[in-house]
Amino acid sequence: MAQKHSKTSRPAPSQEPLTKEELDFLHDLLLKERGNILNRIRRYSDARTTTRQAGEEMADVGSDNFIRETNLSMIGDEAERMRMIDTALQNFQNNTYGICQECGRRIGIARLKAKPYARYCIDCKESHEAQEPGFRHV
Repeated sequence: MAQKHSKTSRPAPSQEPLTKEELDFLHDLLLKERGNILNRIRRYSDARTTTRQAGEEMADVGSDNFIRETNLSMIGDEAERMRMIDTALQNFQNNTYGICQECGRRIGIARLKAKPYARYCIDCKESHEAQEPGFRHV
C-alpha cells in the first residue's frame, strides 16, 4: 500500500540504488551489531545465575530477583533487535534491503547508518508515530 507523504521542508529521499560500498558498509554494520547483541545476551544470561543460599537476607533475595527480571527484560529487547537484524540480513539476500516496507521508496542512507535494520523511510515512520502513539517499529 503506497503511503502519501505530507509536504515537509525535507528533500525527497533519493531513489538511486545504494552503492556497493554503502551496501558493504551497512552489511558489516549489521553483522557487527549482531555480534554485540549476542555478547550482551550472554552477559545477561550469565548474570541470571545466583549464588544466594537459603536463609540469606530477604532484601538481598529481592534485589537478586529484581536484577534477574531486569536482565530477562533486556534479553527480550535484544532478541527483538536481533530478529530485526536477521530480517535486514535476509533482505540483503532478497535484494530488498533499504526499501521501505510501507511505500516502497528507498530508505535514506543517513537513516540506515543510524539504524541499519530500519524497515521504514523516515516519512512513513513519522506518519505511523503520528497515527499510533507508542509505535516502535523501525
